[in-house]
Amino acid sequence: MCRSAKALVLSILIPLIACTEQQAEPQESNLRIYLARHGETDWNVQRHLQGGTDTELNDTGRKQARELAGRLAGIQLDAIYSSQLQRSKKTAASVAGDRPFESLAELNEQSLGKFEGVYLDGRDPELELEFNHRYADPDDTLDGGESVNQHLARVERALELIRSRHPSGQVLIVGHGGTNDQILRSLLDLTAGQAREIHQDNSELYLIELAPQGEPRLWKYISPGNLHEL
Repeated sequence: MCRSAKALVLSILIPLIACTEQQAEPQESNLRIYLARHGETDWNVQRHLQGGTDTELNDTGRKQARELAGRLAGIQLDAIYSSQLQRSKKTAASVAGDRPFESLAELNEQSLGKFEGVYLDGRDPELELEFNHRYADPDDTLDGGESVNQHLARVERALELIRSRHPSGQVLIVGHGGTNDQILRSLLDLTAGQAREIHQDNSELYLIELAPQGEPRLWKYISPGNLHEL
């Protein structure tokens, strides 16, 4: 998560340093949602807008998926959910092993319409400027795609289903950059502008702890090699 986003949710953001395999047991009435982004794809590296395009993990992404499985080893997960796009499903499959998981279309990345496949590397600055301007409008459907608010409504249907099945316990959701922004927007009651400030890297893992009463708590896994993020 970028520093500006940390400032926006400072009261509920607590870094979690993973220096031990011991895990605190969740309170019986709490729901813990582990939130991961899919592993890296070639389009991520190329700054190529993926949206609903069904891209595959690259070698780094497959390695990140295995590392995610290691980070969650020993944690009893009641369920694992992914989107229906391969980059999310295969990341979740690395964690699941022989355990079943469910892929939900509602967790798919936002469809970006005419901007699907556009590069954000400066090769077409006018188109890039148009995308950034229009994406900032939460009701713009991007010429055949989805608006941010439509994406939010779809993601919230997935959250409603998951929370109805799991009022307590521990679940893993493997989503996408935009999808996970909307998950955090919904669960933490952020504005659209605040959600846009979030940037979860392909290798990052968050934990949202939801209690029947009180504010939700957001934790971020920080490995010993990334202590500079504290």
